[in-house]
Amino acid sequence: MPGTESHDCRKPPFRIFCRSRRTLALASAAALLPLCLAVSTVESSAMSRSSVGSKGKPTAAVSLGDSFISGEGGRWQGNVDIKYSPTDDMYGTDRATACGPSGCVKDPTRVYGTTYLDPTTKKENGCHRSDVAEIATSGIPVDYKVNLACSGAETVHVLPAAAGGQDFKGQRPQADQLKDLAAKYDIKLVQLSISGNDLGFSKIIEDCVWQFLYGPVGRYCWKKWDWTVKQALAKEIPEKVGNVVDRIRSVMRQSGHRDGSYVLAIQSYPSPVPLSSSYRYAQGSSFTSNRYAPGGCPFYDQDTNWARKDVVNSIAHMLEGVADKKNLHYLDLQWAAQGHEVCADGVRQAKAGETLTSPTPGRNAEWMRFLSAGAARPQGQKEESFHPNSYGQLALGRCLGAFYDKVASGPHRKYECLNSPGQGPEGMHLKPLA
Repeated sequence: MPGTESHDCRKPPFRIFCRSRRTLALASAAALLPLCLAVSTVESSAMSRSSVGSKGKPTAAVSLGDSFISGEGGRWQGNVDIKYSPTDDMYGTDRATACGPSGCVKDPTRVYGTTYLDPTTKKENGCHRSDVAEIATSGIPVDYKVNLACSGAETVHVLPAAAGGQDFKGQRPQADQLKDLAAKYDIKLVQLSISGNDLGFSKIIEDCVWQFLYGPVGRYCWKKWDWTVKQALAKEIPEKVGNVVDRIRSVMRQSGHRDGSYVLAIQSYPSPVPLSSSYRYAQGSSFTSNRYAPGGCPFYDQDTNWARKDVVNSIAHMLEGVADKKNLHYLDLQWAAQGHEVCADGVRQAKAGETLTSPTPGRNAEWMRFLSAGAARPQGQKEESFHPNSYGQLALGRCLGAFYDKVASGPHRKYECLNSPGQGPEGMHLKPLA
């Protein structure tokens, strides 16, 4: 395919869907073809400057880390509490749907490409690098936007192999893939999202759901996890994240990228759930609660307040501390989805009559995926639950683009990204952090 890095990269687990902005010199194209990485690479459609960077190479922006930057959950355009259907788009929520004269079919690779499956297990929980992932929709003015992140990744999967890094879901350690990229491209941004899986955040959320549905009334998960979370965030997790940062810098130096010649940034996580005072459903109890169905947000008030006020906030402060210590740029996302979380008051699920071409407006939609598992709601994969859906990822992409514009040209290193009430993802804006 002209203008596309194909080679063996078109085979699982590879996904290259990069179109050439302009025809590069034949010698440059030949040099790029062997760069066969298990990545998602998108060329910028917003380029107005030269495609050759200061090093005489094409420019690139790279995302590293876990599911919150890989694009997990991007299959879904809002939420709807109806039975999964293989024959329609479910009120416009399932972006994996393709309809034609002979009917509709579901193909999650339309969203996740060849990263839908884990090639080592053949299960449907691969890296899930979606077509609307943060880096892909950021609009950063570079030639290539490369997504190396992988759903489920921990710090050990980002470290280079020489420093103890491990393969994951058929992928080499992300820092080693970054090293290959840095030899070919003039890297302008390395954006990192990591620590949630080291902390076991998904296990905590899963336990909170289990306690609400199956545990004795009033057995709150925060009482079980609070001490563990605080201890891990005090020393173990920041040390792991700091080590990753040091190793990324080392890899970049080895590839000729001196410190300060590119933006190295870390970001926090958006909260998937609102404060208890902002739910549109009363707490109720177990399976009879509207928070279970139709909401898809089965949490006790105490647990959701703990998750939002303590866990999400504490992770953000920990990551900001690493950024300060390591002189990184920092993007705080903890309030990015405020008012658009799962079950948040003031927004809604999709309704009959809405379609993929005429979906729930972003200003009215939930931007986080609801509980997508269990007999009542087996839509897609469990791993997608409580991750940004396509609206959320478009919002985060808007944040990242604005963030890069600010830190690449100004002295301020730290920003938080906020949404504008009554607006969709287009209303995202930045505010400097003190």
